[in-house]
Amino acid sequence: METTNLHLTYVTKFSYGVGHVFNDLCSSMWFSYLLIFFEKVLRFSKTHSGLILLVGQLADGISTPFVGIFSDKENKIAACARYGRRKVWHLMGTIFVLLSFPFIFSKCVGCQDADERLQMVYYCFFVILFQFGWASVQISHLALIPELTSKKHNRTELNSIRYAFTVLSSLSVYTIAFLLFKDNGDNSNSSNAGNYSSYTTTMMTPTTTDMSSGTLVCPQDANNFRNMALFCICTGSIFSAIFHIGVKEPPFTSGKKRVIQSNGKGVTVHRMKILDWFKEISFYQVAVLYMATRLFVNLYQVYIPIYVQDTLHLEKETIATVPFVMYLAGFIGSLVMKKVNKIIGRKGAYATGSLIGLAGCISVAFDYGDAYKVWGIYIVAAVLGIGGSTVLITSLSVTADLIGNNVEGGAFVYGFMSLMDKISNGVVVMIIQSSCETKCNPEFYQHVITYACGSACLLGFIMILTLIPVKIGKRRGVARSIASLFSNEEEEAAVKKLQSLYNGAMESQTSSNKKPEELNDKQNDINHKLEVICPPLREVNQNIEEGNPKLEDSVTEQEKVENKEEKIEHPKGEDSTDVERL
Repeated sequence: METTNLHLTYVTKFSYGVGHVFNDLCSSMWFSYLLIFFEKVLRFSKTHSGLILLVGQLADGISTPFVGIFSDKENKIAACARYGRRKVWHLMGTIFVLLSFPFIFSKCVGCQDADERLQMVYYCFFVILFQFGWASVQISHLALIPELTSKKHNRTELNSIRYAFTVLSSLSVYTIAFLLFKDNGDNSNSSNAGNYSSYTTTMMTPTTTDMSSGTLVCPQDANNFRNMALFCICTGSIFSAIFHIGVKEPPFTSGKKRVIQSNGKGVTVHRMKILDWFKEISFYQVAVLYMATRLFVNLYQVYIPIYVQDTLHLEKETIATVPFVMYLAGFIGSLVMKKVNKIIGRKGAYATGSLIGLAGCISVAFDYGDAYKVWGIYIVAAVLGIGGSTVLITSLSVTADLIGNNVEGGAFVYGFMSLMDKISNGVVVMIIQSSCETKCNPEFYQHVITYACGSACLLGFIMILTLIPVKIGKRRGVARSIASLFSNEEEEAAVKKLQSLYNGAMESQTSSNKKPEELNDKQNDINHKLEVICPPLREVNQNIEEGNPKLEDSVTEQEKVENKEEKIEHPKGEDSTDVERL
């Protein structure tokens, strides 16, 4: 049997951290500028702009389970198997993103004057290719975390490094956007008035001041978005190469059992099938938690740039400066929350982050006057960034805890979580866009951030409360999970009673004249009851039946490895076969 190597070098940590930079660069442009580009540069309707985003989210959502299932399978091609089953999908996804992303943020090649619906087919084709590649990179990269290490603090560290580069990637995109829009703002003023004469925004008609000062994004900014896309693919390709060179994926372990090394001791972990995940109540709880988290973060990332343009009517470079402050504050906040996480735990950290994010959403609902447009919006952006970064990092760590040592299903779990995330994001954005097709009041996007983002944040807070009594990562099954919600004391009492019956039957085996067949029947009946009430104890009974009297050691063996990472002590004289049996 193969064992999972827990030692991570600084090179491996750095290389893994930059492995998602390409996706992060493209994601920042996708969520922050897709609607602005299609509405204000290409002049698509709000419904068609939202439909393109919906198509992308659905393509991503459908791709993630597909990638997850096949990424979890053993690669039969020798060269690919040596390279790593996760890294193969990562490489393939990188190529798809490289070949498709520049066309999304450029004018339709050869069809600029074509009908809007025909152009939609053109853009949807590249959006689908991009989202499939993006999903391949995301799922394979996330699934590598439990592959590389089984220690919780190492997994949290990898998630933190990954998020740090996510923030740096987003900051670099917004920096480039600021430089491009600031540099070209004065050059486009003379031509903006002519372009705006034929343009009527669905939000409100631009004033003479807006048209003459060039404060709104217009078709003249098409080259700025194209140059931003080129920056993303060039920079992202470099960091993807570093990832593939620096990260060595552990070899895939086939079979139904694998051994996890912890402090020099080996513990056997049984493989989880896809259907087994759906038997875990915590699987659904974490899925809704992750969905609410991504919905909250993605919605404010999508609508903050439109909010500062169409509601606050700020300068066009603010679509870069406001998100910049938001992500910078989020990065600083994540460093602080890392310390808080050690004190109050993951669930407490998530609850704190969701309350901070909810406070930011509520603060947008109030009108603070001109001071709000000058500096108040940046305070709100900082609060949203701190709350968003906290819940996002914590939700990823909770998902990694759910996978635990069952890394054979890691990609499927992340794929299912992403499926819930993408579908919910696409549907909600489409509903918002459709509700403001003809005419919107100036406060429309203000209400979007307050109520839509706030509701998602509140949902995440409620879900983390339901997870407080749950030990995430412990395989319990639906029946045991439901029973534990009612009365843990009654369950434990029933188990102890059955254990005493079993012990009595074993003692009577040497003192009574009962036939062995009768004792076996009684033993089978007790084992059946134990299996219904507490499935993990079935293996304990089998262990006792085979001659190992240390029931307590067997019960706490897996718990020590998963939760406390303490040294595992086995009875003297146990060989490797005994360890595998435990």
